[in-house]
Amino acid sequence: MLNKRGIIYESDTAHIAGLIILIAILIILYMLFIPEEAQRDILGGNGIDDSGTSRTNSSKTLLLESPGLVFPESKGKEEISLPSVNLFTKTSQKVTDLAKTVTVTRRLLQDNFINLNFKLEDPNKLKKMSLFFNPVVAEGSLIIELNSNVVFKGKITNEDIPLELPVADLSEENKLKLSVSSPGWRFLSTNEYKLKDLKLIQEISSENKKETRLFSLDKPNVKKAKLSYFLNCVRLKEVGILKIFINDFDIHVGSVVCDASMQTIEIPENNLLNSNVLSFEIDKGDYIIEDLKLKTDTERKSPTFFFDVNKDDLDEKFILKMDLVPNKDDERSSATLLINDERVTLDTERNTFSKDISSLMKEDENFIKILPKNEFEIISMEVFIK
Repeated sequence: MLNKRGIIYESDTAHIAGLIILIAILIILYMLFIPEEAQRDILGGNGIDDSGTSRTNSSKTLLLESPGLVFPESKGKEEISLPSVNLFTKTSQKVTDLAKTVTVTRRLLQDNFINLNFKLEDPNKLKKMSLFFNPVVAEGSLIIELNSNVVFKGKITNEDIPLELPVADLSEENKLKLSVSSPGWRFLSTNEYKLKDLKLIQEISSENKKETRLFSLDKPNVKKAKLSYFLNCVRLKEVGILKIFINDFDIHVGSVVCDASMQTIEIPENNLLNSNVLSFEIDKGDYIIEDLKLKTDTERKSPTFFFDVNKDDLDEKFILKMDLVPNKDDERSSATLLINDERVTLDTERNTFSKDISSLMKEDENFIKILPKNEFEIISMEVFIK
């Protein structure tokens, strides 16, 4: 605040000094609580690791990996149960009543015909359709038209019944026209057909020739896999070919054997992925594939990483640094690090681990093998020369 002569009061000066001190305190607190990497960026790229050694911009990186989640070594067996598969090609029959009684007549100048309309749910699935009826009176020639196309004309006999209708002329909405021929020169006569119990007999084909099942694996840990199943033949008269694929690789092609025991198929390891598609396909028949199981032998191995060291660098200082996510159960990351056949213990609750490994280095190829004692995550692992 200024007086009339523009002079700052002493109380205002004290306020400004207090504000500067407060800002300085906030900056110090901010630097204490932000991650170490951010501190390094702010301070020009230099920092101190867990071993008390500093990392500079002139450091030389020899190994940089992201191992991810690591586990203790183990061997075991796993079994995945999959839903049953029903594959079939079959025909079912459906009977539809059209009319109890139909009478059609024709004289010289009079034509008493009749139209019968019917619907079909899916004409494409219709394999065969027939018209059934009982002729009570039959004078003249019976004329039957399906959707304006003549499908029968002549004297009906018992051998003609049931009368097969062409499925190519069918649609969802259909019309069946029944009429009788003209008496012709017998102009005083009447031609007549009286039919009873008119029915449509449909043979409908349905099929489900192919089905798939999905499953996931930890592919790097799978050493052996096999598929087992029991095949039940619903109909014994028609036996077809069964094909089984895994990720588009055929693992079985052969004729179906009904009433056989449990079947087992070895699956080549190189045909498997982390996400897999198992497919079953037939050409004909009706089958249920049940008790479908995928059995695997698994083995978790410890990860190993390699890097080279030049002879000229052997006198330098080598640092191993790891960024970790400790195990949630015991809040620790615990492992033995095998570095060129020398053992280094890793056992910490912290998110970082750093170790001077200069004495363990040798010329040319070097390796680090991680032997986890519990499950934890390694976000990054770096070997660098200071």
